[in-house]
Amino acid sequence: MPERDKGEVILRQWEMLRLVPPSDQPGRTAQALVDALEERGFAVTRRTVERDLEKLQQCMPLEVDAAERPQRWRWRKSKQLDIPGMEVAEAMALVMMREALQAHLPACFHEALQSRYEQAGKTLQTLARAGGGRRWSDKARVVPAHVVLSPPKVDVAVLQVLQDAVLREIALLAAYQSLDESAPSSRVLYPRALLLRGSVLYLIAHQKGREGDALHFAAHRFSRVRRLELEPWPPGRFSLQAFLDDGRQQFGTGVELRLRARVTPELARILREAPLGEEMAIMERGGALILTARVRDTWALVSWILGHGENIEVLAPAALRRRIADRLQRAARMYR
Repeated sequence: MPERDKGEVILRQWEMLRLVPPSDQPGRTAQALVDALEERGFAVTRRTVERDLEKLQQCMPLEVDAAERPQRWRWRKSKQLDIPGMEVAEAMALVMMREALQAHLPACFHEALQSRYEQAGKTLQTLARAGGGRRWSDKARVVPAHVVLSPPKVDVAVLQVLQDAVLREIALLAAYQSLDESAPSSRVLYPRALLLRGSVLYLIAHQKGREGDALHFAAHRFSRVRRLELEPWPPGRFSLQAFLDDGRQQFGTGVELRLRARVTPELARILREAPLGEEMAIMERGGALILTARVRDTWALVSWILGHGENIEVLAPAALRRRIADRLQRAARMYR
């Protein structure tokens, strides 16, 4: 048999093994495997699949339920063999997740998932060839709904130390340059958590010599970090949820408020398809469309309202209305 043919047989058998269900799921018939292989571009007969399964069963933990007709194949429970498979839905989800998160996650996070991304791309490319030869990228795409800033570059070595320090609760000696500093300064930090907001990754940590609440440090502003294995860990417990609920330092979910606003028909149609929350309602009153919803008072809410400009007018609460009006007035003065 030519080397090329041998290679194709191995690829087909490898793909077939990926399609065999695990022990806790119903088995698959040989014909079901044939159909799945054909979807992936492998032309094969049912008898060939049956022969392959019978031969592979001699060296792999495969089992067949001979009591059923037609027979069904699956992996045995007593042994483990990692054949990393991927269904079409999983492959498509991974590819679209990668595009959607490209502008939010630092590159080093994507590098950790590179092998899965590549496998997803190969799965979709195989299906695309079987369906007419077009690239899978011509069949699915993610389009951002708003302008997204590119994520700042985070040093991979720095990130690895930050992650390790958070998980193991080890103090750090860090060189960090805040926005109001002209050069990095040295500080001892007690890492508590990592927090991703938008496209920026933050380390939440207490700082030695500064009593009180935990502070946030942008990961891309660290130039050097070193573990301090012998540095005593400070007493007291830290709760990330409590830190977020506190709402300070530009993080948090914010206090709940009841938003009341006048909206245009265009925005009303959008909100009826993608509501602000389960209790959202839009009613017509006096010729106007009035939106009511329970929301959290966060920077994201303010940005959303400002982003819709003339399509929404906040009526209540009064404090939020004044805040939005002030922002809009200051913006308008810049265009005079």
